[in-house]
Amino acid sequence: MAKGTKKSKSSKTKERRERRFMPRATTSPMLVKALGGLGAGAAGAGVWAQFGHGLMDSELPPYAFGPWLIGGGAVACGLAIWLGTSGERVLRVGAGGVGVESGGEVTRTPWYGIERIVWDPATVTLSVQGSDESGRETRLLVSPRSHPEALAWIVKEARERIPSLVDVPEEAFGLPEARASDGEPLVMDDVQVVGRRCAATDRIIAYEPDARVCPRCERVYYKLEVPDECECGGSLQGMRAAAE
Repeated sequence: MAKGTKKSKSSKTKERRERRFMPRATTSPMLVKALGGLGAGAAGAGVWAQFGHGLMDSELPPYAFGPWLIGGGAVACGLAIWLGTSGERVLRVGAGGVGVESGGEVTRTPWYGIERIVWDPATVTLSVQGSDESGRETRLLVSPRSHPEALAWIVKEARERIPSLVDVPEEAFGLPEARASDGEPLVMDDVQVVGRRCAATDRIIAYEPDARVCPRCERVYYKLEVPDECECGGSLQGMRAAAE
């Protein structure tokens, strides 16, 4: 029986993943609940004052303050909804870097585009500075009040992928801890390499098989010009193709 050739499964690319983080409301939950309850109670009392006599087959006219209670209750409920809804945007953190959702679109600052990640103890915020996928400069400020889980995962991923660019103390006051249950796990598409430029030679990648991608920061290199070490510090040994 002839032995068949089997393709190695190691050639398959690793599945890219990221986490989606919804913002938290920064207003006190007790204030939102109290205001919402007060508004609902006032609106209910106003409806009864305006229409209760009719429901009870009473000949008495509606109370004059009924419409005022209905209007005031509606305003209070609307204010509670406004205070309880954060104005912060949805964030994504994962293989593709740090992404911001806006109008259904996601703008990402890839790990290779990040220049610095700094923790400011005075304002208790994390600053992510760099350039997005189109080369436009970006600066994202993340607060633990509105995005504690996203902040924790940005620091965790950055320390693993671009450790030399992370200026965050190990025991920073107010810095949350990343947990496996945080966020909504999502599967990402493969890295789009065609049209990208080689990070070593600036050569445009015309064919997908010609590209080699750094597993840490996702920089792209031409297959014959892959260095032993990426700019992020990750090892690329064994990824360079033999000269044809």
